[in-house]
Amino acid sequence: MPKRTKEQQILALLKQSSSILICLPQHPSTDAIASGLGLLAVVEKMAKKGKVVSADFQLPANHSFLPKSHEIFDDLTSLRKFIISIDISKTSIEEMSYNIEGDKAKIYVAPKDGMFTENDVHTEMGDYAFDLAITVDGHDLENLGRIYEQNVDFFYHTPIINIDHSPENTHFGQVNMINVTATSTSEIIFELVQDWGHDILDEYIATNLLTGMISKTKSFQSGSVTPRSLAIASHLISQGARREEIVKHLYQSKQVSTLKLWGRALSKLQADIEHKIVWSILTQEDFTQTQTKEKDLPDVIDELIINTPEARNVFMLYTDFGTEIKGLISTAPYLNALELFADLNPQGTDHFVRFTQKNRSLKELEEIILNRLRQAVRGR
Repeated sequence: MPKRTKEQQILALLKQSSSILICLPQHPSTDAIASGLGLLAVVEKMAKKGKVVSADFQLPANHSFLPKSHEIFDDLTSLRKFIISIDISKTSIEEMSYNIEGDKAKIYVAPKDGMFTENDVHTEMGDYAFDLAITVDGHDLENLGRIYEQNVDFFYHTPIINIDHSPENTHFGQVNMINVTATSTSEIIFELVQDWGHDILDEYIATNLLTGMISKTKSFQSGSVTPRSLAIASHLISQGARREEIVKHLYQSKQVSTLKLWGRALSKLQADIEHKIVWSILTQEDFTQTQTKEKDLPDVIDELIINTPEARNVFMLYTDFGTEIKGLISTAPYLNALELFADLNPQGTDHFVRFTQKNRSLKELEEIILNRLRQAVRGR
């Protein structure tokens, strides 16, 4: 019997499962969000139950146009039920109730006649609510944050399909669909859907997947674009993907306040052309004067990458209504930001991280990041 391909292995796991958990990294990229939602639509089209989770997730305002965008949950609840069984062969139940007292839940069972004893009570753990987990755009389980940290046993006992395009992926799944030549995770999911049958792809799935691809390739202006990715994008559009709507929401829906913040960031822009580093430092006054918040900053970095050839490595430092100093760092594909700045306790992906520091000045952090990026670029 010929060996099954990974595409066939994943399809077989989906078919034999009834309830599927789709896990996005903490602080997911647009690609992760869009590909996760696209996969949810695929799962539901196969008449399976699905749920998308991402630790502490908040949907970006300009992502609300995505099909099923409000079906991403920020926590994993009711994962496994604790079952209390009572033997009623000798006496039936007249009434049941419960009460929360401090940190204890008390369950009251009144027998119809006779009485219950300790021997009549049995406890057990029920089955997990999901019989398959799919991780999207995360190179290890720790990327899931508390979704993984609080449910380690679930991920240990449940089959995992690991879908990613990062070369740093640790291949932690039972089936690992890792394609480092793909521009995005959305592109990999498209290839899966095509392998499974042409009747799966529809307007809603196509719109999600094209959104992921457009975001990851900076609207097909980045150096990662391939002839294959352009062909896929064309096919998605032919299948109903709403390209104009995607571009409008991702790139043409900026408020005046956000544009003002961009202006302040650009006015303070500095560059190291030799090492392809561009950076800017903002203060609390910049946010106050423009009536913006830190959530508006990632778009600034995207614009710099798209419109500045020198911007392979971009970082921004800022103070935002507090004593802490925060930062965003976007690195070129050949640098791993999580490893390069591990001492700053970063969160994010291999090439885009955010961090918070309390005991260092803006100037000190600027020097640390600059020197480390210069060293890494020279050493590659």
